[in-house]
Amino acid sequence: MKEIANETAFENHIRKDILNEIISENQSYKLFNFKKAVDVLIAKNGANPKLFFIEIKYHIESSGRLGIGQAQGRGFQPELLKDKTDYFENNLRWILGKENSEEYWFVDNNKIREYLNAGVIDKKHNGITAKFFKEVNSMNKVELIDKIKEWLFKI
Repeated sequence: MKEIANETAFENHIRKDILNEIISENQSYKLFNFKKAVDVLIAKNGANPKLFFIEIKYHIESSGRLGIGQAQGRGFQPELLKDKTDYFENNLRWILGKENSEEYWFVDNNKIREYLNAGVIDKKHNGITAKFFKEVNSMNKVELIDKIKEWLFKI
């Protein structure tokens, strides 16, 4: 995204320009603004209530690495990648963006695990390798919206 300078701006773009559009189409879903454990929380109301989680990452080329979690390997992101809890395996997705690109990457935990630095979650700084953006298929905004709808609404 050429007009986006950092991860906060990318998250705001995802919320405002993509998720709000999707959620406004279906009143059974609620997009929450707070973010304690995850970047985005979406709740589905009705007979089969459910929670959906989205982690958002934005790669700045000059930084080289794309960090996850906090220092010393702490935080929710490293823990859920390490633990492989079924609920988060099914109901959490990652949206990644990259500086100077108009493409998006929408992936599950398994795909993120394939591109972890050194291939593991460690007690040091964890991150996603830059080769992720070369090897994993990207999509445009329309395709991203379709993929999110498919995941949320099980179309």
